[in-house]
Amino acid sequence: MKKLLILALSVFLAGNAFALDNEPKEGVTTMAFLGMNVSQIRNSDYHGKVGGTLGARIDYVLPKAHGTYITAGLDWSLRGGKYNDTAIDLITDPTGNTSSSATVKANLHYIELPLRVGFRYNIDREIGVYGEIGPYFAVGVGGKHKLDIDADGTPWRNLEDQGTWSAFKKSLTPGNDNFQRWDTGLGFRVGAEYNKHYNLMLGCDWGFTDIWRNDYRDVMVGVTPLGKAKNFNFTLAFGYRF
Repeated sequence: MKKLLILALSVFLAGNAFALDNEPKEGVTTMAFLGMNVSQIRNSDYHGKVGGTLGARIDYVLPKAHGTYITAGLDWSLRGGKYNDTAIDLITDPTGNTSSSATVKANLHYIELPLRVGFRYNIDREIGVYGEIGPYFAVGVGGKHKLDIDADGTPWRNLEDQGTWSAFKKSLTPGNDNFQRWDTGLGFRVGAEYNKHYNLMLGCDWGFTDIWRNDYRDVMVGVTPLGKAKNFNFTLAFGYRF
């Protein structure tokens, strides 16, 4: 019995020493990442569209907090959405009987600042997992509203040109979708890390801001009702911790 107690105590102490050894060390680390977005604009006609993202993070593991950390970053993110439509040729066919399928895309480029709090747990010396949540703040730095028509020919190309404009530029033309630049929301991310360097991350961002421009909403009164358009984004990314 005495030997069993000594063995059990030895295993317990070794396990606790192993756990403490694997507990995340306090301090600052940095990470760069590259990934893919699947985004849409909620409460609008715009559905899912694939884009890209890249950025950097600074993580600070708090002292004596057993894996709790705070993080901030600076990201570029291509968001927006797309939907299928029908283009009508009124140039060469004034009757409007000639039509073609088309795709309308909103490509919205944002620079974002995420601020989050998270918790990290090291399964062993090689593998760690983590999750984090917090707000983000973003500004639109460029983008296009683009019309792609399946049919060929000069009239269709001219119609495409008429349906393409800067997405963040002010316009008082009814039907010319225009977005305001500022966005805020809530995001979360989960990830796994191998060998203290290589990361695989999944994340979602829910926008809280109505991204229709007020002047665009004003000119659309009486034309078509507009919901509060808000960004939604899912991200898959690979990162490297330095």
